[in-house]
Amino acid sequence: MDIISQLGPLAFVSRMRRLAESVNLYARAVYQQYGLNFDPKCFPVFWTLCEVGPMGISELAEYIGFSHPGVIQLAKQLEQDGLIVSGKSDADKRKRILKLSEKGEALRPEFQKVWAHIQAVNTRLIAERRHNLLWAVEEIEGVLAQQDYLSIFKDYLKTQQLEEVEILDYDPAYAPYFKSLNQAWIEQYFRLEPHDLEQLDHPEHILQKGGVILFARYQQEIVGTVALVQEKPGDFEMVKMAVSPQVQGRQIGKKLGQAILQKAREAGAAQVWLESNTRLVPAIELYKKLGFYKVAMTATPYERADIRMQCDL
Repeated sequence: MDIISQLGPLAFVSRMRRLAESVNLYARAVYQQYGLNFDPKCFPVFWTLCEVGPMGISELAEYIGFSHPGVIQLAKQLEQDGLIVSGKSDADKRKRILKLSEKGEALRPEFQKVWAHIQAVNTRLIAERRHNLLWAVEEIEGVLAQQDYLSIFKDYLKTQQLEEVEILDYDPAYAPYFKSLNQAWIEQYFRLEPHDLEQLDHPEHILQKGGVILFARYQQEIVGTVALVQEKPGDFEMVKMAVSPQVQGRQIGKKLGQAILQKAREAGAAQVWLESNTRLVPAIELYKKLGFYKVAMTATPYERADIRMQCDL
């Protein structure tokens, strides 16, 4: 059973490593046919010193695109094999310079002959395949040069987290969550004010005035909520966004915000505004990501409000 092949994309890196190990095994035998005891893993370092000339460790690492420790390890093996030597730079005694040894210099013509044959065989091997492996590798390397793998993975995870969150319209059964979720964060930082209780105790009033209340469900639990209040025709305020602390960081606030803004667009709103407090740094950053920007404060029913933000739809 070839489990690595069966795992497909999950084992992509392992399969590349397996391919490299297989080719390296036979490449070593190729060198041995020419009387050369050489580990193909050392090829990029040795080829560079042969064809480019003496070079420092850091310069060599940058030249071949390997890590500094990786180059040190390969250079150590080449020194043990007697093919290169290292010494201090004449210009900077702190800098270690690698160059071919007398043995390496003597064997360079033999290595160049082998490399010419390997180049020809590999070119034919790749060209005769339906897919050009080198082109595919170049494409992957190009993508990873623009964005590292961890960042790509994090972006994917954010997308997955968004997809796992369900946005639900108001249902009387969810009304207790509208109050409990908001009460929790408000009392953590401030205190419940009369206007809070007007909305939290009577969510149906928001709906009767043309507003909207949404809920977020994650893993069958109501974990977030947000509302859109219509102060007057066409004048909408985003209020009472709350996400359970246990699931914060899973893009739930973002999905709630996107959904409530879409509701405002469907209602014909050109803008949506909100009031908050600058102590709530994560919330302010979320609002900015949703498209809100700071505007001048106006009269407010909240003692805690010290910032007004607006989003143009």
